[in-house]
Parts: sequence; structure tokens; C-alpha cells
Amino acid sequence: MNLDSSRKRLEELESARERLLNILRDLRILSSKAIVSIHNDRIDEAEENLKRALKILEEIREFKKFPEIYAISHDSMQEFVEAVFLLKIAKKEFDFSLSCEILDSAFITGLADLVGEIRRLALSKMIKGRIEEAEDLLEKMERIYNELISFASFPEKLVPNLRAKLDVARVAIERTKSDLITAKLYAVLDRNR
Repeated sequence: MNLDSSRKRLEELESARERLLNILRDLRILSSKAIVSIHNDRIDEAEENLKRALKILEEIREFKKFPEIYAISHDSMQEFVEAVFLLKIAKKEFDFSLSCEILDSAFITGLADLVGEIRRLALSKMIKGRIEEAEDLLEKMERIYNELISFASFPEKLVPNLRAKLDVARVAIERTKSDLITAKLYAVLDRNR
């Protein structure tokens, strides 16, 4: 190692980082669009965005040869995980598996953030009077939380922000329970009119 080799490596890393950031931006945008599509009951559109995102994810894998920068993929991968699992829930195909390679930390934190998106779905169901569907979504929120709580013992460096995300998830679950009780009461009152 010498100054010239260090400069060359750093220039290579800087160039790779810039390319990776552009690709990650596209992954995040497609994942976010998929989430919006799911909330608007446009499942076909969500699936199309996630197919495109999956191709981008393959490009991202090429940057594993740059371990110094690969970790910046976390947030975009996390958004992708959130979108994929929200689609699984919308299609009633939920399980805890993913058929593509993702950073483990992004997989776990993406699932943690998913609880908030499920809450949005549950609220939409309640507004439409579909109480049983909202109850099913609440059950999934609790299931995800209960599975992830065991990961909270890992250091923050390994699973960034997981404890905070789980705290937010717990609040979302409790608020959804409260909203569900209110929705049930309104449904009873409507039937008794």
C-alpha cells in the first residue's frame, strides 16, 4: 500500500458510490410507488413497480465488491422489503420469507416499518366498514411485532433503529386496537338505528 494505490482505491470507491446512490434512489422510488399503489388498490401497478425494483436490486448486488460503501444500500432495501411484504398482505399471501437477497438488517427493519403501512390499510378497511378485514390486519401487525421483538437484543450497529421502530410499531398496534373498538361500536350503533 502506498499513497498512489490509496488514492486510486478511494477514487474507485467514490465513483462506485455515486453510481450506487443513483441506483438506490431508483429502488426507493419504485418501492414507494408500489406502496402508494397498494394503498390505492392498484395491485397490478404495484407488482409492475416491484418487478422493476427487483431488477435494480440485482444491479445493486454488483456493488458487494465494495464493502466500504455497500451498507448505504440499507435504507432503499428496507423500503423494498416494506413494499414487497405489503403486497403480500394485500394479496393475502403473507409469510416471513423473501425470495431475493437483501441485507439482513434491511429485512428486519423493513418488516418493522411494515406495521405502520398495515395500520393504514386497517384504517381504510374500518372506514369502509370491513371490520373483519381490519381485525385480520391487526393480527398481522401483532404477529410481526412479536416475531421482531427477539431481534431487539442485537446491537444498534447490526440492526439500526430497530428498537425505536418497534416502539413506534407497538404504539401503532395499540392505536389500531383503539380505533377498531371505536369502529365496532359505530357499526353496532348503525345496526340499531
